[in-house]
Amino acid sequence: MLGERAGLNHLSCERDTLKLAKPQPDGLELDDDFYRLLTLIDAGLKEIPKLVSALILLGLAWLVGQRISMNWNLRQKQKENELQTARDFHALYGEFFAIWKLWNYYVRDVGADLLPNVSRSSLLDRACSAEGKLESMLVRLACDGELDRPEIEVLGQFRQLYQQLRESIRDNKPLAWDRSDHPHYLAFKSTAPKVASLIAKQTIVDSKSLQNITSNEWEIWLAGLPAR
Repeated sequence: MLGERAGLNHLSCERDTLKLAKPQPDGLELDDDFYRLLTLIDAGLKEIPKLVSALILLGLAWLVGQRISMNWNLRQKQKENELQTARDFHALYGEFFAIWKLWNYYVRDVGADLLPNVSRSSLLDRACSAEGKLESMLVRLACDGELDRPEIEVLGQFRQLYQQLRESIRDNKPLAWDRSDHPHYLAFKSTAPKVASLIAKQTIVDSKSLQNITSNEWEIWLAGLPAR
């Protein structure tokens, strides 16, 4: 009996000691469940700054990622527009020469009788259509970014030269760029590479290369080749 009482007294002393160790505001006695709740609340409050910091970092990372993604998408779209403009320009350049050759054959070199599938009205229609596409391309270039004075001059000069084909068909006259050193032909050949470089955002332009490639000197070379 004495041993049991001693054991009970010992347990009672430990329980009193634990109660004394718990913070009890204003002398109020707290039960174990309420004390655990206060402990959890206190621990949660200590973790709030860490949680807020983590959320801020996560938000910043998301914003930076969105910014990078948006810039990349814009750059890709701009690149696609540049490629499309370049394709349009090359097509318009080739269309100019196709209409020019057909028109000169029709009105002067061969004659309408030998070109039954070609008419002045059809060629005029093609020239007007090509010129309209060129105007659309110029609007696109003007809207893509600010152009400096030399770039504006190149585009304006090429536009005027391009219009000469339509005007020749309108006036029922051949476009007499018959020599590679014709001033208008040389101007057309020199401005075309500049326009292409402007579209591709290149700064180095070798306009002499195209003039040399299309020079009449290669006709002399061809004539000097043996027939067989």
